[in-house]
Amino acid sequence: MIGKCYWITGLSATGKTTYSKLLANHFRSNGRKVVLLDGDELRQVFASETYSREERIALGMRYSRLCQLISSQGIDVIIAVIGLFKEIQTWNRENIPHYIEIFIDTSIDELVKRDPKKLYRKYNNGEIRNVAGLDLKVDYPQKPDIYIEWSSQRSIESMFEELLIKCNNIEKN
Repeated sequence: MIGKCYWITGLSATGKTTYSKLLANHFRSNGRKVVLLDGDELRQVFASETYSREERIALGMRYSRLCQLISSQGIDVIIAVIGLFKEIQTWNRENIPHYIEIFIDTSIDELVKRDPKKLYRKYNNGEIRNVAGLDLKVDYPQKPDIYIEWSSQRSIESMFEELLIKCNNIEKN
């Protein structure tokens, strides 16, 4: 049996980590084997301070291969990474069975307000560059399996409920 790979993607501060943790906890509470991978933690594991497009794609391919390895052993993988590059998206679809791409779409204005890592502030102050979605070109998924659009009118819980419903619909097919 091959596990599923839930690839949660979006720009920095979209809520990828929040939703991935909620999804992992939900699956675990239902008895599923799940490995949760978070981009910030993976960067520490791979000792990576790479930020150019090419470096990010190379790092993302390592993540993809790790997801492929884990899911091939019958374990579901939930990964929360920016990963907004067509090379990665294409490779994942072609090489990871049961790959489910989840795109969390949040406006730049909202991301700048949240900014937990101060990336957007540092970018605006000229302290850093290669910020995904600003001066670093990203490729938004053209046909994600699940699309969640952030709205100030909705709670995290209601958006997570939408995510669960869409995951269940995919799993039924």
